[in-house]
Amino acid sequence: MKSRFKGLYARAFCHATENLDKVRLAVSNVIGSRVLELRNAEGVHGNPIMIIEASLRDPDSIAGFLSKIEDSDLHGLLHTLEKRVDEGCNLFLKVDKQSAFNGQVRLGSGDDVISIRLRIEAFPAKCEVAQRYAREALDQELSRRRDSGVQ
Repeated sequence: MKSRFKGLYARAFCHATENLDKVRLAVSNVIGSRVLELRNAEGVHGNPIMIIEASLRDPDSIAGFLSKIEDSDLHGLLHTLEKRVDEGCNLFLKVDKQSAFNGQVRLGSGDDVISIRLRIEAFPAKCEVAQRYAREALDQELSRRRDSGVQ
């Protein structure tokens, strides 16, 4: 089955209190070794913030990202798809930045995260169709792991 995910966009914020190299490593651990774009920004109180962004378009690289997500988190995504897929056919999730630094892709919440947006190719381009395709892709990843003995 061909991949329905047509793009992955990742973004993380590195605050002045964080080590830029460590945040860059966390992002690279999540999406693979890719070119990261850096932009300077300023917080509400004038504090410096570095925005780290990257994107993937290659289906194998996107599949590589999915393969890194913990089983329990894949199940969590499946149970919350209705809240995570928007009318623009995007699947949103957050990856815990500390876990990512340690080489694990775990779902996170709050602000200390790497924000991920997966673009779903859906025809017709409707939220319900995108949800169905995302569910099929996540189920397929879980089945692949069961069939290969990967947990």
